[in-house]
Amino acid sequence: MRIMLTIFLIPLLLLSGCGSEQKVSIYQSVNDSEKESEVKEMLEQSEDIEQANVIFIDEELFVALQVKPWKKFKKKKIENKWQKKLEEQYSNLQVLVSSDFKLFWETTKLLEEEDRQKVTEKIDVLKKLAKEET
Repeated sequence: MRIMLTIFLIPLLLLSGCGSEQKVSIYQSVNDSEKESEVKEMLEQSEDIEQANVIFIDEELFVALQVKPWKKFKKKKIENKWQKKLEEQYSNLQVLVSSDFKLFWETTKLLEEEDRQKVTEKIDVLKKLAKEET
């Protein structure tokens, strides 16, 4: 009986441990927890988004999305939808939304950066990359 119970509990524990990953990560240089919580809640409720990195710097909002695997065919539509939605919500901020994996990867590195100046410089470079089309 104990062996059967152990056999059923081990996979259950393994599966529950895999789901503890954060869906939305935020870097904020200005303390505005209201905007932070609004954006986080909006992105977490989306069924199209697997993960998102949000960076608030000065008067800018940079969002790098990772779309769920079956939604990758509509990646550009999802990106445009979130661009419009966030621009309407935060008309006083300069908003840029990207679903490019390279930008998501680079923003993941920036979330751990302490120096605000380096983050600002890197975001400027990432904005130029986002506007390029290959």
